[in-house]
Amino acid sequence: MSLEKKLAMLDSLADKIEDKDTSLEESIKIFEQSVDLATECMKILGDCSGKLTVLQEKVRGITDENS
Repeated sequence: MSLEKKLAMLDSLADKIEDKDTSLEESIKIFEQSVDLATECMKILGDCSGKLTVLQEKVRGITDENS
């Protein structure tokens, strides 16, 4: 599942938690799901950050060679 879909799911889960008709027990279950999704999102973002760092280093290497 894409990062965007996971973020949309997190938004939806937050809405459910904020709903005054959601019981405490259900809110806790939803919160647990949210933590899992947030962890997955953080991993995806970390992976992307690493890839961007590698690409930036490649660009620096190319520009250094051409200087």
